[in-house]
Amino acid sequence: MNLLIVKRALGLFSIGLGVLAVAAPDKVARFLGIEDEQAMSAFGAREIASGSGLLSPVRPGPWFWLRAGGDVLDLAALSRAVGRDNPRRAVALTALGVVAAIAVFDFAIAAQATLDQRADRRAAV
Repeated sequence: MNLLIVKRALGLFSIGLGVLAVAAPDKVARFLGIEDEQAMSAFGAREIASGSGLLSPVRPGPWFWLRAGGDVLDLAALSRAVGRDNPRRAVALTALGVVAAIAVFDFAIAAQATLDQRADRRAAV
């Protein structure tokens, strides 16, 4: 897999998702049935930071790991939102599944960048 292409695609995706969470944390939280809007803003800021790092001309490996670590935080927040008392439970469960799939991909890409240092260096453009 070409890490440069993945780096740029994930960078753009992260920034887009982050801007949405920072610009409208109340709407994102309400959509998922999460009560903590401040967490949405913080998660959005983290996404913007990781996206910016991935779009910068540096080795992407550490930024892939930032995304993977952020996925763990997102999964923890979403796991709290899937309780039976959440009227948006189905949406939260769907989001949990999507984030879990993204986490698997992010961990695989981060591991690849760590194991293939040459590809990681080549993607630093």
